[in-house]
Amino acid sequence: MVRRRLVLSASLATVAVAMAVLCALFVSTTLRAQSSPGLDELLGSATETHRFSFFKYELTHLPNRWLTSAAGWLGEPDLDEDATLQRWFEERSEHHRKRAELLLERQLSSAASEMGLDTPLPLFGRVRVVWPPVDVDLSERLHVVAISPRDEVRMVRSVLLTSDVEREDFERIEAEVEAGGRWSAWVGSIGGVALYPASVVSSRDYLSTLQIMAHEWTHHYLGFYPLGLAYAQGSDMRTINETVADIVGDELGEVAAGAFAYESPDVDDEAQLRTEIRAATDPLLRQLRIDVDALLADGRIEEAERLMEATRLQLVELDRPFRRINQAFLAFRGGYGASPSSASPWGPRLIAFRNEHASLSDFLEAVRSIGTPNEADALLPR
Repeated sequence: MVRRRLVLSASLATVAVAMAVLCALFVSTTLRAQSSPGLDELLGSATETHRFSFFKYELTHLPNRWLTSAAGWLGEPDLDEDATLQRWFEERSEHHRKRAELLLERQLSSAASEMGLDTPLPLFGRVRVVWPPVDVDLSERLHVVAISPRDEVRMVRSVLLTSDVEREDFERIEAEVEAGGRWSAWVGSIGGVALYPASVVSSRDYLSTLQIMAHEWTHHYLGFYPLGLAYAQGSDMRTINETVADIVGDELGEVAAGAFAYESPDVDDEAQLRTEIRAATDPLLRQLRIDVDALLADGRIEEAERLMEATRLQLVELDRPFRRINQAFLAFRGGYGASPSSASPWGPRLIAFRNEHASLSDFLEAVRSIGTPNEADALLPR
């Protein structure tokens, strides 16, 4: 009976969190649509058969998540946690997914507690919990369509798409949005979305998987503070939110990954190769963003687009095969302040601010109260 009450209480808490996340996403979408008359209708037509449903996702995934918990799979006395995760990362079969989700959630929760990112319960200050509870779904890869004006790099709209979008759908949606010559569109897959449970793509690299999980959990956490609530209040607040989530996600995910004893030489080699490729190509992306902004400011749109395609082909030769680079691509990636595609000063300033704090929890506590760009400007070092 006690166990059932605990599961029920956790379920109700999860529903409350999910509704808060859905409201935030709805507000974000509404504000963007209002800022660009006619664009919502254009996107609705282009994405009609692939538009992601937030409510359908919640209704489908929330019950499954807590039924899994109630089943008590983590209580199996003969469950070899490292072996279970090893099988998941090597095979990624549906048979191992739910166990892997629960084990990874527990690892990330333990790491969050270890790093002081847990929260005291009201009226029970000595009892600390990780809030919101870490909750993740590894079952599907979602997609996004991002929209920017052609004459500047600025994301005016983004819409989530379902997991069944194919390559020909990418190109069709982009072509429909761009037909009038006003907009630049980019469609691509995304590693994670801060739904509840968070939708996360699991790679063979468990470190990357845990870092994405930690990134999305940070968005859940910030949703209870001014910073997260201000996510939709313009590009500055989006960039600040995403950069904070990157900083926390990278550090927290690394600590969580340290609890996993399994090591794969092949995966480690692949990760090292990806790191080397990015080190060689990030400067090209960074310079491209600078040059494109300058060309667009002079009204030289076609020249900027030719430069983006030429740089893309150069990156393909360097084993970084981007399908398409345009204004919308740079706008979407530029929302992450630490990205080489970003022209925002918030990334370097937030990284410098993190370095001023002895612990990640101190950093997160300091930035979570930011509600406006002016407040961020007053708090962060120049």
